[in-house]
Amino acid sequence: MVEVYFYIPAGRAGDAVECGIKLSEWYSREASIDGVMRKCIAALLNPRDEYEKYMSSEYKCLKLEIPQKYCYVADRSLYEAGRRSPEAMDLYQNSIMPVPDYKFGDYRFPEALIITTVQREQISVTGKMLDTPVLYSNSLELYLNNLTAQLKEEDRDLDDTFLYLYFKWLCSQGKADMVCDGTDGPAVFILRENNMPYTFKAPGGSQ
Repeated sequence: MVEVYFYIPAGRAGDAVECGIKLSEWYSREASIDGVMRKCIAALLNPRDEYEKYMSSEYKCLKLEIPQKYCYVADRSLYEAGRRSPEAMDLYQNSIMPVPDYKFGDYRFPEALIITTVQREQISVTGKMLDTPVLYSNSLELYLNNLTAQLKEEDRDLDDTFLYLYFKWLCSQGKADMVCDGTDGPAVFILRENNMPYTFKAPGGSQ
């Protein structure tokens, strides 16, 4: 079984616990799975991934226990991008995989795609203190931490590059000034709010 989380308007939670969650009523995706177009209920691997609902009294968080064969994982961030880009929607479709194949942290916003009606005995209401511990704060934080760690193994100057580009952006916003561009030594910026200098190695530059 896979434990996933689904937010439902608070006034409907009792009906869901008593009668189940019908696929025909609650599906929000249609996706090709194993070559067949399937209606899917989009749930979460981590309830804090929809933080506004997590903190809202207008929603109840339901914990669903789903047999693995009825549950897949996809990258919701690609789905959102796909609303404006057919290419991104193709990438979303290609991101769909069986639950056992997914490694936590691979997707920026993983969602669980449930392809069956959820029976009432598979549903329970959770609170802020979950009965099953979630081992990471949210999927976005895990994704960014994993990706940053991976890239740092390939480029030991990654932190400098990030900060250099960020301060370049601050300059474009009128919040910082560049003193040295980093071509022949460290790049130097002055942050206007505190008039303090900050130095970084520029991409391709020298210390």
